[in-house]
Amino acid sequence: MTDSNVQIRLAGPQDKDTVTRVFHDAGLDTDAALAEGTTYWVLERSGQPLGAIGLEHGDGASLLRGAAIVPSARGGGLGRRLVMSAVEYAQGRGDRAIYMFSKGGDWGSFGFQQVPLAVVMGELPDAPQIRAYRARSERPGGTTWMRPLDQKVGKA
Repeated sequence: MTDSNVQIRLAGPQDKDTVTRVFHDAGLDTDAALAEGTTYWVLERSGQPLGAIGLEHGDGASLLRGAAIVPSARGGGLGRRLVMSAVEYAQGRGDRAIYMFSKGGDWGSFGFQQVPLAVVMGELPDAPQIRAYRARSERPGGTTWMRPLDQKVGKA
């Protein structure tokens, strides 16, 4: 079902509070949101923000940086639309892969496969999220994932 009142738009500096709030409410790290070298989007329904997602860009690869839908709007496929729009964008910029850290969920349904942490850290050493982990001498928790971008983008 397509909701014509839903739009995914590029986030600008004026959207930092919105992105931070959506991520915070979903329990996601908000450090470096909208930092240089990143692209973020806001998903809205009738002008009300319901979700946000970001990509941190490296050389030929991107790191999915948060994918969140507000609790009241979950379960209707909006998260899938948001993730697939980021995948499509990364493909369009010529990335060979998207990587991510996740503390839950089955990302296999989005075409992601589990990979060792060292792969993600090595592919995107200058991504803001990875720099933040290194600065705090921390390791991201959860599972590390990769989606090769030679796969056709499924319908969002």
